Amino acid sequence: MLPHIQRLYTDNIFTELIKRYGVTNEDVRLLGGFDSYVYEFTKNNATFILKISHSTRRTKNEIHGEMDWLHYLGKHGVPVAKSIPSDEGNLVEVIGENPSYFTAVAYEKAPGQLPTKAVWSEPFFEEWGRITGKLHSLSKSYQAMNPVWKRKEWFEEEHVNLQRYIPVDQKAVIAKSNDLLDRLKSLSRDKDMYGMIHGDLHFHNFHIHGGNITLFDFDDSAYNYFVYDIAVILFYAFFRPLQEADDKKLFIRDFFTSFLKGYRQENDFPIEWLSYLPDFLKLRHLILYVVFLQSVEGQTIEAEDRETMNRLRRVIEEEWPIIDVDFMEIQREGKGE
Repeated sequence: MLPHIQRLYTDNIFTELIKRYGVTNEDVRLLGGFDSYVYEFTKNNATFILKISHSTRRTKNEIHGEMDWLHYLGKHGVPVAKSIPSDEGNLVEVIGENPSYFTAVAYEKAPGQLPTKAVWSEPFFEEWGRITGKLHSLSKSYQAMNPVWKRKEWFEEEHVNLQRYIPVDQKAVIAKSNDLLDRLKSLSRDKDMYGMIHGDLHFHNFHIHGGNITLFDFDDSAYNYFVYDIAVILFYAFFRPLQEADDKKLFIRDFFTSFLKGYRQENDFPIEWLSYLPDFLKLRHLILYVVFLQSVEGQTIEAEDRETMNRLRRVIEEEWPIIDVDFMEIQREGKGE
């Protein structure tokens, strides 16, 4: 948990918030969390997920925006873990006052389980792509029901706040990161390639049941390029696969071929946007670096953490390719059709 949130969170806050859902400490099990506390609870023979967040992470209006986005997607056929109201009928519960307060939201637990090695195959990659494409297709016509619920643009997010988190002596990191952000901000925000996205659509953020995928954890949803969602998926499929491949580059080419096959069943994908994937992969790496710096902010950095920081830093400074694959070449060879 982020240190500044951990310092503010108390047993009284936890007890009061779970009471609003009609459950007690004995009904609730902590699952974990990095910038939110995530719990599981059982009520009326059904299982639910409860997420408690601090206002420095998401305001109550932003949380309402997430609920609105979820409702829209579910209404139009995207399988998502639906939000449920508290006993008072509120989709978002709040304790505390501006500027410092905690929010609580509850969701149905997605059916099935996290993907396993047993499903790590082309049909699974294709379905992953299809669901992603459907989400992006629907995003083109989405508007928040209440304007104050509108989620942030990607460059407004705290995890690209370079001035706050990257030490001033890391001049090369700051310069190269700003160049990257400027390049991406300059891209056209055409509605066919820019809109609300999931933002963290790796395989730990959905369950699979009978071959069907149900999405959850929309906390990082923001207005961004659709290709960023795809970059995140590629990032984790390459670096943290469920099944290690003998040839990782060959695997990611095959993965991407299957993924795009499914994606195109639901959404058109202008091929020229493949050329931007390397920069969006760099954006994902930069965000992970900033998130790491957030996690150690105000603390003594241990040797292991310093080694991690230096490794992440070198990738940015030396502009290493995140995944050294030519995605345009995959298309030129007729793959991904």
